[in-house]
Amino acid sequence: MEKKVIYIEGTSDTDNGNLRTAFSKLFEKELKGRMPQVIMGDGKEQTIDKFLTKPLAANERRFLLIDSDQPLLDDTKQRLIKEIKDRKVNKKQDATAENVYYMVQEAEAWILSQPDILQYVGFKVSSVPKCHASEISKPSLVLSDVYRKSGKHYHKVSEFVKVFPLLDTTMLKKDFKEFDSLIDALQ
Repeated sequence: MEKKVIYIEGTSDTDNGNLRTAFSKLFEKELKGRMPQVIMGDGKEQTIDKFLTKPLAANERRFLLIDSDQPLLDDTKQRLIKEIKDRKVNKKQDATAENVYYMVQEAEAWILSQPDILQYVGFKVSSVPKCHASEISKPSLVLSDVYRKSGKHYHKVSEFVKVFPLLDTTMLKKDFKEFDSLIDALQ
C-alpha cells in the first residue's frame, strides 16, 4: 500500500503551538481516512532539503508544500521547481509539478481569503484587501495588521494554529488552484 508523506514549510517546534496538528486538521476535512503523514520541515530551505534528501521508505510517495513568496503563474511555478531540481544535494526524491505545491504567497493568504472566519473569531476585517488573497504581497504582515487593528498581536504559530483549522476547504479549493491540485494528489 502506498504511503503518502508531505513536507510542509513551518516550524516543527511546538512551544507556541503545533503547526503539524493545524495542517492535519485542515487536510482531514478533505482526506479523512486517507491522511498523509505530515512533517513540518522548519524553514523553507530546510524543508526543501529534507524533502529531497531524506531516504524514501518502501512505497512512499512524497510531496512538498512551501510558500511561493510571490504570485504564482504557470511559468513561475516551473521556474521555482527548476530551482529546487538544480540544488546540489544527494537527492533521494526529485522535484516535479506532481509533487511540489505552493502556498501562494504564504499560508496566511489562505486565512485572508476567508475574512468571514476572521470575523467569526472576533477580528475587525475592514482592512483586509479586497483583491484575491494570492495577490497580497506578504500576507503575514497584512494579517498582523488585522490583528493589531483588532487589539491583538499576531504570532505566526500560536495565533495561526487557532484560525487555520477553521478554514473552509471547499472555498480553498475554489480560490487556490494549488490547494485543489494538492488535495487531488493526496487522495
